[in-house]
Amino acid sequence: MITIPEQIQTEINAHGEAAYPYEGCGLLLGQMVAGNNVVEAIKIMANVWPDEEEKRVRFRIDEKEWVTAELAAMMEGQDIIGVFHSHPDHPPIASPRDLAWAAFSGYSYVITAVRNGTAEESRSWQLNAERTDFTEEAITATRPQQ
Repeated sequence: MITIPEQIQTEINAHGEAAYPYEGCGLLLGQMVAGNNVVEAIKIMANVWPDEEEKRVRFRIDEKEWVTAELAAMMEGQDIIGVFHSHPDHPPIASPRDLAWAAFSGYSYVITAVRNGTAEESRSWQLNAERTDFTEEAITATRPQQ
């Protein structure tokens, strides 16, 4: 399971909409608590896929930027617990391309469908230990404390 505060989900949606018609992407920062990923913040990352037109169906995060974000998260007492990206005009289902590029089991891979420029639905996936398939995980939304 993954827990995402409503405000952070709003930020993920906004980034997907801003990146449209290309895939937007970023890192999920937080903690693993009792086997569940708890998102505390996100780090929006540039989609550096080299072919501009293919950014409609692919994304890549620069490795050096990833390391910089990971070190900054550590300084804040957080870990990278997953990756988020958008699927422009496609369902939020992990694709064979997503599987080929997924690297870490235990991470949450949150995918947001953005249809005609509007974020609609997010689903989250976990890579199995063999790195051969994804399993969908439940997303729990939390509201700010009053």
